[in-house]
Parts: sequence; C-alpha cells; structure tokens
Amino acid sequence: MSSIYLSNAIFMMIILTIIFLRIRYYITWSPSKKYTMIFIGMVELYVLMDALFMKELLGKSGNFLQFKLVVFFFYLVYVIMPYVWHLFMQSYMGINRSKKQRFAEMIPFILLVLMVLLSVPTGIVWRFSRNRTYIRGTFFGVFAVLNLFYYVYTFAQTFFILFMNNTKGVRYLIKSALFSAVPLIGILANTYIIPLYGAYPFQPYCLVIGALLSYLFMVEHQQDQMEFEHRKRLSKALELEKESTRKAKVAGEVKNAFLANMSHDIRTPMNAIIGFSDIIAEHPDDEEIVKNAISKIQASGEILLKIINDVLDLSKIESGKAEIVEMVTDLKQMEENLKMMLEYSIQKGMIDFKVEDQIENPLVWCDATKLQQVLVNVLNNAVKFTPAGGTITFSCVQRMIAPGFAEYKFTIKDTGIGMTEEFQKHAFEAFERERTSTESKTEGTGLGLAIVKKLVDLMHGDVIIQSNSGQGTKIQISLPLRIATENQLHQSDKAKEYKIGFDGMHVLLVEDNELNAEIAMEVLKNKGILVNWVPDGCACVEEIQDKEAGTYQFILMDVQMPRMNGYEATQKIRQLADVKKAQIPIIAMTANAFEEDRKHALDAGMDGFIMKPFRVDEMMKVIGEVME
Repeated sequence: MSSIYLSNAIFMMIILTIIFLRIRYYITWSPSKKYTMIFIGMVELYVLMDALFMKELLGKSGNFLQFKLVVFFFYLVYVIMPYVWHLFMQSYMGINRSKKQRFAEMIPFILLVLMVLLSVPTGIVWRFSRNRTYIRGTFFGVFAVLNLFYYVYTFAQTFFILFMNNTKGVRYLIKSALFSAVPLIGILANTYIIPLYGAYPFQPYCLVIGALLSYLFMVEHQQDQMEFEHRKRLSKALELEKESTRKAKVAGEVKNAFLANMSHDIRTPMNAIIGFSDIIAEHPDDEEIVKNAISKIQASGEILLKIINDVLDLSKIESGKAEIVEMVTDLKQMEENLKMMLEYSIQKGMIDFKVEDQIENPLVWCDATKLQQVLVNVLNNAVKFTPAGGTITFSCVQRMIAPGFAEYKFTIKDTGIGMTEEFQKHAFEAFERERTSTESKTEGTGLGLAIVKKLVDLMHGDVIIQSNSGQGTKIQISLPLRIATENQLHQSDKAKEYKIGFDGMHVLLVEDNELNAEIAMEVLKNKGILVNWVPDGCACVEEIQDKEAGTYQFILMDVQMPRMNGYEATQKIRQLADVKKAQIPIIAMTANAFEEDRKHALDAGMDGFIMKPFRVDEMMKVIGEVME
C-alpha cells in the first residue's frame, strides 16, 4: 500500500517540477511569479513529506526518531503552504495591504507555527502513544480549523473582488472561484472525510491541481497583459498619429495664413515700388514728382526688407543659431537712437512720444543689437496701432538685484487700439495677428512680438503684456544686466574706431548679377574707389593670377555664382604661390543671411561679410574694418 502511495508521490513531484520549470523560464518576472514558485516548491516538499509520513505510518519502519522528524517537518510544511497560497492569490489579484493589515493577516500563521513547535514537548496537535503509535492531539481540531483560515479567507476575498469588479463574464468568475477553492476542497476532504489511515493522497493531488491551475492562470494573465500592452501601444501610436495629424493641420493652416498675409504684405510695398517707378519713367523731368516717388520707393523698400528680416530672424532664433554677443552699451544713448529712428513716423502719425528715465547706471553689458531690435519692434507696434493724437510713453527703471547687477525694466505704454484678452494668450506666437493689415490699415507679418519674446528669453529676461481692447497696451520687458564702467565703454569705443581713406583704392568686384554689380559699382565709385568687375569665380582667380600683386587692394566676392562659387574661388586664391596675392583681403557679399553663412565664408578664408541688401554706411564700415 505504501509503495502505491510513494509511486503517486513521485508522479506528482515530476509534474510539479515540470510546472516549476515552465514558470521559471516562460513566465515574465513579477511578484506573482515569485510567490507561485515558492508555493509550488512548498507543495512539492509537502508531497514528499506526506509520502514519507504515510510510509512511516503504514510501513512501521521501526526507526522511531526518523518517524518523529518526518511528522514534525510534515506539519511545519503543512502550515507554511496555506500562507504562501494566500500571498500568491493576493499578488495575483493585485491586492495591496498596509503594514498593519499584513501583520494582522500573519497572526494565524504565527499561531499555527507556535502550535507545531509546542507539539514536540506537549503533544497538543499530535503525539505518540507508549507503543509509538501516531495519535492526533487534543487541540488538533482547533489546529485544523485555524489552518483552514487562509484557504477560506483567500477564497472569500477572491470571490468578492471578482464579483464586484468582474469585467470578463460569469464563466471567468466561476473558473476563478473554483481555482481559488481547490486547496480548500483538498484540506476539507483530507481532514474531515478521508480517514487517517486512508492510503489515497487526495489533498496532495488537489494541491498539484492548484499548482497546475496557478500556472495556467499565469499564462492566461501574461497573454492578457501582453494583449493589453499591445493595445496600449497601439492606442498610444494612434493618439500620436492623431496628434501629428492635428499639428500638421494646424501647421498647414498657420502656413496658409502666413502665406496669405505675406502675399498681401509683400504685394503692397511691391505695388508702390513698381507704381512709383513707372511714374518716374513717365515724368523723368519733373523734379518734385521724381523726389516724391523716390521717397515712396525707399520707404516701400524698407518695409520689404523689414518683412524679410523678421522671417530670417525668427528662423535663426528657432534653429538655435542666434547668439548673445555682449558689449558695453550706453542705455541713454540707445534711448536717443530710438527717438531719432522713430521721429519721422511719430511726427507723421501725429503721436505724442514721452520718455521717462530713472536709470542710475546707464552703462551695461548687453547685446545692444538684440536689445535695440526688441525695443524697436515693440515701439513700432505702438506707433502702428496708436491713432493720431495718441500718446506713447517709453520708460526705463533700474533695480539693483546683486553687486554689479541690476534689473532694467523697459516699459512701452500706448493709448492705441489695444488687444483682446483672447489674442493676448497667443500674442507671442509666430504669424499671429489680431487683425489683418486690411482691417488695421498696417503692414506686418505678425512676427514682431514672437521675435521679441524669443530674444528676451535668449537674454534671460521676461516680457509681460497688459492690454484691453480699445484702451491701449502696456508691454514691460525686464532684463538682468551687468553694470559697466566709463573706462570699459571708452575701451570698447576705441576698439570700434577705424580711420582709413577710400580714395584711389582699386577693388575687384566678383558678381554674376549685372543689376547687383551696377549698384555696387555706383556705390563704390561714389566713395572714390576704382572698380573692375568680373562675372564669376573662375574669372576672379584668372584676374588675380594675371595681374601684378598690389593691383587690387581687396576683392568683393559674391558667393553663389556659376562655374565657380565664391568659396572655391577664395580657397584657390589662398593657395596661390605668390604670398602677396594669396593674402589679398576678400569680403563676402551675399544674400545668404544666416550665421552659418557668415561662418562658412570665414572658414573658406574670407575676411569680412556683407549681407545683401546692404546699406552704404554698413558696407563701407565692413570694408574699413577689413582694410584697417
């Protein structure tokens, strides 16, 4: 009889080992997996101890000490197993407990272990008669009921959670409830139905079935989890796709609105340029008409250049290519420059312009070009949207924030048409305009405030808008700036000075566009410079090679030309054997307006950079700096 029991035990241990290995290598790691492997290990140990117990009980091996050890370890495993089952089911069901709750749930387990340990000297759970026969002790019934606690508690807890939160139907509820009840059925039958000396391992088989079901449920859970993760990833991908589509649609709408605005805003000054050019052609001898037409053409050209520069500036900032170049700056002088720049438009618009200055330290270290660009953009907006008879107030206040550092608050306040509250939320976004130029009678791309915001951010400052529709606008720009000294200003000014005469200089102009070449030659000739023109890089290199060194004092080199571009021509000249020819100053003159274009020109060996369209004074300044 005991041999049959042992055969069943070996069979069950093989099954349990296979299940253990399947879980070990094929189930992803989780707390449930950990407790399942511990539970299966305990079941396997219980099956072994149960088999040894029945062998000793039925076989009467005669080794009494061995029998006593088997019984002790059998009961020890017997009480550990339900507690591990309880931990596994809680982990599987995703039940979280506080430390106090976990300790309270451990109390029955602690009592059971104490009863097993006390049974060795007292026999309260089991004992041996004088003839060494195994007998259940006085408190075996209490022990058996207490040992049922975790099986009953786990079954009730699982059933309640599934009943209250089940989303998979009645079949899943019944299947899960039976799964959690299998160990409970086994222990009830083994304790109260099967006699002590019954030679059929019913409870071990129930526990093996429980172990098998735990594996199957974990496989199902893992598949569900994988499907859930797949659906989650798919849902996220769909959301990203929707968001990308939405952004693309918004970007398309912004682009279309921008192109529509640009088309109108470019055509307006272009119409003036073409129209007044036709008027000059029709009335070349009427001095008054010609002067008026020229002034209108120049103003329209300035508007066109402003539109192009705004687009380029925004592109440069957003691409991260804009850099802060600090120099000693006199803020009072900048105020005077601003007044001078705005004087014409303010007088034309019949606007009262006030300056309120509360600066104790006007000399600061800052990027003067970018700061002036910020203030000019805001002031230009104020001028454009303030009606005749209105007032624009420009003020600057200084507040010390640390030794050698102060916060400068530049405030531009106008009595213009103002902004709606809704528009203020988007005022700093590119291409945003509350009214089109047709409605507001003003030109612009809607980039001014976007550039202001990005430049102020670049200078670690802050910009705030306060406005009400029809009641004017107040824009405050705050910048932390390092205070400079008079000595530093004089050193900076000295570094900028150059003294050079242009009369009699000889320049080689390299330009493929005849119109651009004609403009450059006229400007240079007016400054007393002799000009020789060639149409491309190949002709430039040949001209320098053919002429004696010193024939030309410098080269004005376009960049994009047929046959050979300006970069290649510069490199070939720098490689000439004649050192004097190779070292001739070369200045790039190009419509490529980005910082990388300047860097590319300098890397190619050029000495200066003039951006088209150029102003005469800026062009001569670059030439003077290079030649000095």
